[in-house]
Amino acid sequence: MRINRHNIANLARLFTLVACLALSPASRAGESPFGFIYTTDTQPKGTYEIEQWATLRRGKQQGGYDLWQHRTEFEYGVTNNFQAAIYLNNYAVKAHASDGAGNTTGPYVPENIDQTQPYRSRLRYDSTSLEFIYRLWSPYTDPLGVALYWEPSVGPQKREHEFKLLLQKNFLDDRLVVAGNIVASAEWNRRTGDPSLTPADEGFFPRTERNSEVNYWLGVSYRFAPKWSAALEFWNHREFDCHTLYKRQCAEHSAYFLGPTLHYAEKQWWFTVSWLPQLPYGRCYNDDQCAITSNGRIYGDEHEKNTFRFKVGLLF
Repeated sequence: MRINRHNIANLARLFTLVACLALSPASRAGESPFGFIYTTDTQPKGTYEIEQWATLRRGKQQGGYDLWQHRTEFEYGVTNNFQAAIYLNNYAVKAHASDGAGNTTGPYVPENIDQTQPYRSRLRYDSTSLEFIYRLWSPYTDPLGVALYWEPSVGPQKREHEFKLLLQKNFLDDRLVVAGNIVASAEWNRRTGDPSLTPADEGFFPRTERNSEVNYWLGVSYRFAPKWSAALEFWNHREFDCHTLYKRQCAEHSAYFLGPTLHYAEKQWWFTVSWLPQLPYGRCYNDDQCAITSNGRIYGDEHEKNTFRFKVGLLF
């Protein structure tokens, strides 16, 4: 075959295209180099992915507390800019003398147990969540990646609506990724009631508590070697005991977290490992929240000293 200048030019274009696809970050396939932060990347049209999450929330004011939360996700690319998914959420918890008074308390520990004794539950169903992500602008073709996120959840003891604004900016030929999430959510949580209290205390009776949250996330990820990325993730969580965001009398606390993430990606699978410790700079805004604050960290039914997360994904 005769090779002329035109053929060489075509071969050069083909080589450039293949190289770009091979060297582009794996997150283009809808997966993220972060453990907690969402990027604006979505599944390509007609493709799907299965993800398995395992999150360990460990450590209260004293005693022992381990909460395992598992999420199994099935996500599908409806279009190149619109992704839908469903999550099945489960949990298992083990606790003993975990609050400041030496009582056994914490998320997913029922109020009506004997709080002087250890509590343990095996893996149980928590809730089912739907996820919808619509990308307005891509970080690969626009100055800034922007996407909108909605996640409704429903389960035997909870209902929740979560809304996110996803932001992403890439640098250094997409090796450096800066991402931010602004999150607002409304929750309805059923409580069993605490028989150790008196009927004059509203916590004595079964009830549904309304809460809302505002969360600010910021992360930086760098692909330091082929297939490997390292990241740092920051989280500020603000809790309110009503559904009116930033209403002064509803404010409960503000907590801060910062930790590392390691990510590895092959063509058809990937995994991510994260550690997110709570920083000693939390602030409480009422007596109840201040009672569960120790050395600048918020505990109780709110947060733990450390959070670990492992995620693995399979692409189809």
